[in-house]
Amino acid sequence: MASSRPDNNELIDDSTRGSRSIIRLLSVVTVLGVLVGVAGLLAPKVFSYADSSEAGERKAIVSRTTDFAVAYNTYDVAKVDDYQARMKGLLSKKYNAEFVKVTDSIFKALDTKKQVSKGAKVLDVAVDSVDKDSAIALVAVDASITNTDVDAAVARHLRWKVTLVKQGDEWNVDTFESVATASATAGEPTPKPSAEPSEGSDK
Repeated sequence: MASSRPDNNELIDDSTRGSRSIIRLLSVVTVLGVLVGVAGLLAPKVFSYADSSEAGERKAIVSRTTDFAVAYNTYDVAKVDDYQARMKGLLSKKYNAEFVKVTDSIFKALDTKKQVSKGAKVLDVAVDSVDKDSAIALVAVDASITNTDVDAAVARHLRWKVTLVKQGDEWNVDTFESVATASATAGEPTPKPSAEPSEGSDK
């Protein structure tokens, strides 16, 4: 009667096949572990880069908005060329063309009043929204105006919504508008939003 027990050759074959299966399994697990580890190392770098990039853009937007608010509220109507030259690098090409036309007209009308705006101080800037080529920032800035119509400087408290566009590597102001009624001292009349720097204007 034949024995039902496997002979030594069968045991060796089974053992070899089992060992090979275990080795293959271990190899797969090892490879997966390496891949997961590599992904774990790379993923934080990708996310950090994205976060860092947006943080850099926001910083640039805040800086440009601050420069704009100070420059816009620092002028002497007798020096329109200087004012326009300082503003040019802060504005989009489209808005700069409009700005030059407006200031040429308004400053000429204000020339006899010898109006000067100075003491501009930015209180705060916040980035409301940003994408790859446009952004909106909110800025609070104080300044004061002097001219021949008032004995004391007129303080202005301005709050603007500023729209910026990215042209090349630079963020430039494309438009802005008042987001709150400006207040003033020395009996200044209630201002109306306008596109030019003028006495009693909140822009």
